[in-house]
Amino acid sequence: MGSFSTSLSGVEAASQDLAVISNNLANLDTTAYKDQEANFQDFFYQMLGTNGAGDPTQIGAGTIIGSVISAFTQGTINSTGVPTDMAIQGDGFFLEQNGTTTLYTRAGNFSQDANGYLVTSDGGYVLGYPAVNGVISPSQRLAPLQISSGQISAPNATTDIELTMNLDAAGTAAAAATGTLTVSGAISANETVTVGGTTYTFVSALSTDATTGLDNVPDQVVIDSSSVANTLANLAAAINGGAGAGTDYSSDTVANGGATASAGTTTLTLTATGAGSLGNDIGTTTTMANGTFGAATLTGGVDDASFSEPVVVYDSLGNSHTLTFSFTKTAANTWTYQITIPAADEGSTGSPVVLNSGTLQFNGKGQLISPAADVPGISVTKLADGANPLNFTWQLYDPTTGAPQITQTAGSSNVSNTQQNGNTSGALQSFNITTDGTIQGVFSNGQTLTLGQLALAIFPNDQGLRLNGSNTYLATPSAGIPSVGTASTGGRGTIVGQALEGSNADMTTELSNLIVAERNYQANARAISTADQMLNYVLTMQP
Repeated sequence: MGSFSTSLSGVEAASQDLAVISNNLANLDTTAYKDQEANFQDFFYQMLGTNGAGDPTQIGAGTIIGSVISAFTQGTINSTGVPTDMAIQGDGFFLEQNGTTTLYTRAGNFSQDANGYLVTSDGGYVLGYPAVNGVISPSQRLAPLQISSGQISAPNATTDIELTMNLDAAGTAAAAATGTLTVSGAISANETVTVGGTTYTFVSALSTDATTGLDNVPDQVVIDSSSVANTLANLAAAINGGAGAGTDYSSDTVANGGATASAGTTTLTLTATGAGSLGNDIGTTTTMANGTFGAATLTGGVDDASFSEPVVVYDSLGNSHTLTFSFTKTAANTWTYQITIPAADEGSTGSPVVLNSGTLQFNGKGQLISPAADVPGISVTKLADGANPLNFTWQLYDPTTGAPQITQTAGSSNVSNTQQNGNTSGALQSFNITTDGTIQGVFSNGQTLTLGQLALAIFPNDQGLRLNGSNTYLATPSAGIPSVGTASTGGRGTIVGQALEGSNADMTTELSNLIVAERNYQANARAISTADQMLNYVLTMQP
C-alpha cells in the first residue's frame, strides 16, 4: 500500500526536523552559532489519469527535507574583558588557516599560542595583515597574526620640543645683585678669604715659584700694613683679575667668575656677575684670626625676573638627557633665553654646555612677536653614550593653529605643559582591538603602535557555505568568491574587542518548534498504524 511509504516519509522527515531542532537547543550557548531551520517539500506524485475536464488526477508519495538553512542574523554581543575575544557586528567572517585549508568563522573566542600567534579554538591561525614597524602596507598579504610579549617598541630620538608657558609680565628686569663685606681688625699673612668659590691668600710679599723663579703663584694678595683700605684694594684687584703690585694673577688664572669688587676704607662691595634672587648671597669664607668679613647678602636681585624649566629628551639609543630652558627678563617685554645640557652628557666637565640662546620679544598684549617662527637646528653634536647627534626644533608656535605657545602676562612664571616626541625603548604590556580590527599594542614607554589588522570575508551567498564543525565554514562554489578586506569597509561589519557574539538560537522558539515536530511525527506514525489495521482487516476476510 502506498500509504505506508507516504507516511513513512513523513516520519523520516519529522525525525530529521527533530534532529535540526535538537541541534539548535544543544547549541544555545555556542559562540556565534547560527540557528537552523529544516524546510519540507513534497516528494513526487503518481499520475492516475485525468477527469472529465482534462485536469490531471495525482496522488502524492510523501515528503522530504528539501533544505536546512542557517539564519545569519546578528547574535547578542556580550562583553568578556578578555583581550583576545572579538565579535563581529554586522556581516563578515574571520579567516582561519588550518593546515593548508582556509576556514571561515564568526566565533572570535581566540587565544594565543606559545609563540604569541592568535589561534582559534580548534588550533587554526587567525589571518590578517601584520604590521612592519607599526605600519600596515596597502599591498600586505594575508598572514597569521602574532602578538608576542617580547615585542619591543624601538627608541626614538627627540626632534620636537613644545613648552606651553607664561612669563611674568610684572617681573622686574634682573639686575646684578650686590653685597658688602666688612673687615674688622688686622689682616695677617697666610690668612685666606674665599669669594664665589675662589680662594685668595694674604701674603707679606709676593712669592716666586720654586721651579721657575717667576712671580706666578696665583691668587696672592699683598698686605699693606699701613692701610686696611690699600689691602682691600689689592683684594679687589685680584677678584677683578688685576695683576701687578699687590696681586699676582698670572695668565693661567681667570678672574673670579661669580663677582666683581670695589674697595672702600673698611668694606669690600661685591657685585654678582649674573642675576640673582633677593636674599641669596655670594658665598664667602675666611680663615682670619684677628678680623672677619661679614656676610655678603645680595640686594637688588629679584625673584620674578628669572625662570627655568627642565625638559627630558631622548637620544637615538633611548637614553634620556635633561635640558634646562632658562629665561631672564632684561627689559619691558624682553626676555633672554638659554638652553643648556650638563657637560657630563657630552663627555666633559665643568659648567653646562649652552646649546642655544636668544631673545624673546612680546607686544603690549603679551603676545610673542619675535622670533616669528620656531627655533630649528638646536643640536647636541657629541653625546658621551655614543648616540647619534641630537637635533631638535623648539616649537614656539602651535603646529595646528599657529598661535604662540609662550605668553607674557601678569602672574607667576610657569609651564603648564611640556611635550617632546622622543621616547626610550619599551616592552609590550597590553593590546586592544579597534572597530576596524586594528591591533594596537601598548608599550612600557607609553607608546601605542599598530601590531596588525584582522581580515574579514563576506560572501555573495552565505547559505552556500558548508558547515564544517568547530564553529567553522568551508567556502563552496555556491557561496561565491569571498571578498576579503578589513572591517568597516566594503560592506563588512565592525569588530568589537573583548566581547563575543552569542548564539542566535532562541529557546522559546525552539521548544515551540519541538512540539510541532513531535505532533507531525505522531500523526504520520498514526497513519502507518491505520494502514496496518486496514491491511490486517483485508487479510482476515473470509471467502
